Amino acid sequence: MNKEVISEKQGIYLITLFIVAETFILTRGMEAKKDFWIAIILGIIISIPFMLMFSRLHRLYPNKDLFDINEDVFGKILGKIISFLMFYYVATNMMSVMYVFNDFIVSVSLLKTPKGVTYMSLTLLCIWVVKEGIEVMAKWTEIILPIILITLFVGVVLLIPQMRLVNMQPFFTEKIGAIMEGSIFTFLFPLSETIAFTMIFTGLKKQGSFNRLYLIGLIFGGGLILILVLTEVLVLGVNDTLSFYFPGYNTFTRVNIGVLLQRLEIISGATFLLGGFIKISVLLMAVSRGVAKVFNFNDYRFIVTPTALIISNVSYFFYESTMFMFEWISDFWGYFAFPFEFVMPIVIWIGAEVRKKIKA
Repeated sequence: MNKEVISEKQGIYLITLFIVAETFILTRGMEAKKDFWIAIILGIIISIPFMLMFSRLHRLYPNKDLFDINEDVFGKILGKIISFLMFYYVATNMMSVMYVFNDFIVSVSLLKTPKGVTYMSLTLLCIWVVKEGIEVMAKWTEIILPIILITLFVGVVLLIPQMRLVNMQPFFTEKIGAIMEGSIFTFLFPLSETIAFTMIFTGLKKQGSFNRLYLIGLIFGGGLILILVLTEVLVLGVNDTLSFYFPGYNTFTRVNIGVLLQRLEIISGATFLLGGFIKISVLLMAVSRGVAKVFNFNDYRFIVTPTALIISNVSYFFYESTMFMFEWISDFWGYFAFPFEFVMPIVIWIGAEVRKKIKA
């Protein structure tokens, strides 16, 4: 399988945009209500050891992805079983993100457009960029992320007149259980989803550091989540933030500077579309590489199209409605993701350390 390398800077940009993608319109940490900021910060802190684990795996097995590592650590048969489970998890995650992406487009913009049209358009675009490879994806992210950040900064500044500190007060009112629930959900969705990058990163250009890549990406992405949710709560209040399906989008509808600037929700809409496109593409690449490794194909690119079409179709038919999707995520996703995002990384890391010591 062809080796693809990117720079440390490009990797940081990819991880940042991947983490913050859905937060442009959704929200995180609101299980803790007014203490959401504590939950998000704790979620970032919990994620740090896992970022170091991912980085350690890359250092222990240079030029190999997670699927190669699994076979080396656990043997061919058990390694392939673990790899199958991991790309199945990523495929399920991709299925959810695709529905959120398409549902948002149809719900707020293209109201009369059949959802199948948006699904197919997105799928074809992701197929194209994944076949071009991670280097093209990284270069595109390197260009688009600064534009997104500048646009968001302008939007947040314009919302300052609408912000009310009373929407966050009083502080420290929620129980520890609610705060921990918010932090765990923030960790599971989206911070630890970055395990997908261990499936597509194989090497960095020059003297790039995976430690810096994962940690800086986490801090930037987590910091952006905190800023975006803080903006939503200060503008909408906790109750409205919880009641809207897409609170990030609804927040930017409040921009009103006379007759000159109004209804700048296009800011959150456009940034979400760009971020969602990158996140789905990363997940599709991870699944395609997993399928190729498990079934011993020489290259993943020829499997990208059928993989994308299958996941897209399952996503289209699985979710009955927006309400069903959010209920599925809130009631089921945490239990489903926990083994893959918490237990499995620890098991693989410990196995890798033991295997290296045995070989030494």
